[in-house]
Amino acid sequence: MLLTKPQRLFPVDYTSLLKQLLDEPVKLNRRTGKGIRAVAGGASFKLDLSDRKMPVCGVRKLYPGTAAAEVAWFLSGARDTKWLDRYCKIWKPFAEPDGGVDAAYGYRWRTHFGRDQLRDAVDALTVNPSDRRIYVSAWDPTKDGLGRPSKNVPCPVGFTLSLQQVYRADEDGPAEYTLHSSLFIRSSDVFVGLPYDVMGHAILMDVLCASLGVPATLGTMTVTLAHPHLYDVHTKMAEESLVAIPTYSNVPLMGFATLGDVTDDPDGFVASYRERASKAEWPTFKCNPELVL
Repeated sequence: MLLTKPQRLFPVDYTSLLKQLLDEPVKLNRRTGKGIRAVAGGASFKLDLSDRKMPVCGVRKLYPGTAAAEVAWFLSGARDTKWLDRYCKIWKPFAEPDGGVDAAYGYRWRTHFGRDQLRDAVDALTVNPSDRRIYVSAWDPTKDGLGRPSKNVPCPVGFTLSLQQVYRADEDGPAEYTLHSSLFIRSSDVFVGLPYDVMGHAILMDVLCASLGVPATLGTMTVTLAHPHLYDVHTKMAEESLVAIPTYSNVPLMGFATLGDVTDDPDGFVASYRERASKAEWPTFKCNPELVL
């Protein structure tokens, strides 16, 4: 399949990172007790989302409906995993005795810090599209990390949002903008989690873009990984994925669902992405990798 430049960026960067990890020696990760390969000093890449296609890794089948369900759960601001469990059970092991996940990203974004960071971000950019102070955080410095044990701490710890005005020949019309985001992932399981983190953030950007009170389209997503790693238990699957014939699935982002639309009908939001994914061509390689907690 012929690729456009925006589609090509993530598959090329992803496979390059995976190959780099496979060349690294296996060392013991003390917290998990598992062998791990890691890239010292981190990694980063930049994706162009202007074609409104979901970024996919191209080397194994993915499930955009799962990513959409996570995003819908995040946008609800919930700690409880009951609704999400119908689509994705990976958060259930992190739940506390009351059934809630203390470090649930959406809860941190929308409730935990005493403000709705997502709504505030949308409102701030609507009022002042040149605002450079839009940062949404999931990291709580009063309880996360720094040697303190906890059941779960955020991996994607935060992201920025910014608008860039698009200058046109006709300057008499209303200003139009592109939305850009920089996502910082503290610790990235490159084989299991990274493809879904990237898909999910693209979906989230699409929702936030539709929620703005100014005309805007998607721009770029810059992803920084502080600790990209590959667990040794996934080595064989990673190697198999790289010898498979790449397939670059064209799954369109919705482009119209706002924050309110998603929270009002999260099941419909997931169903829409499942339908879009069902019409796409996917790699022949499929796997169900173990999630290392």
